[in-house]
Amino acid sequence: MIRSFFRTKLTREQKIALVLYEQIVTTARQPALYAKAGIPDTLEGRVESIALHTFLLFRRMTGRPGWDTIGGALSDEIVADFDRSLREMGVGDMSIGKKVKKLAQLFFGRFDAYWGAINGSEGAEDLDSVLKWGVFQGQDVDAARLAAMNEYFDKQSAHLFAQTEKNILVGRVTFTAPDPFFAALPDVQPIPASETTA
Repeated sequence: MIRSFFRTKLTREQKIALVLYEQIVTTARQPALYAKAGIPDTLEGRVESIALHTFLLFRRMTGRPGWDTIGGALSDEIVADFDRSLREMGVGDMSIGKKVKKLAQLFFGRFDAYWGAINGSEGAEDLDSVLKWGVFQGQDVDAARLAAMNEYFDKQSAHLFAQTEKNILVGRVTFTAPDPFFAALPDVQPIPASETTA
């Protein structure tokens, strides 16, 4: 899924974006987020998990000197990865463009929803609602899981804000492990393979 860091003809910014994206994806795919937190283990659920973690990084860095270029390269890499992933799933050339566009709109549209929720923007949904329709894909979610996801959102954000802008701008970023936030929750009933999209 991730292009090689050593691939030729990549700019410095693209290489940094690849490293950041790899860290995002590694965290977003942690088993606890699906088996314990309750994010659906489907293509859409995994995209939503990546969107949440990417948003938290953008929240940390938006407006900081030097981020426009790195953040732009990261956005480009995300869209390119949608294209690669869909092709690997067998989506044909005739429909790939529309499907990539749809995923990108969903992905970056979620950023607007998260921004609205945390800023208390007029007419915006609260964070609980955004999480329900985002990472939880509109499914019924119990209060304990929703509270744990809210705590994870806040603590993951605080963890990123504790890191220096200088380090993040060269690709040195870490995310906190999700396991402690959801360990006390019962396991989620797995989605049958026939119901998953990837």
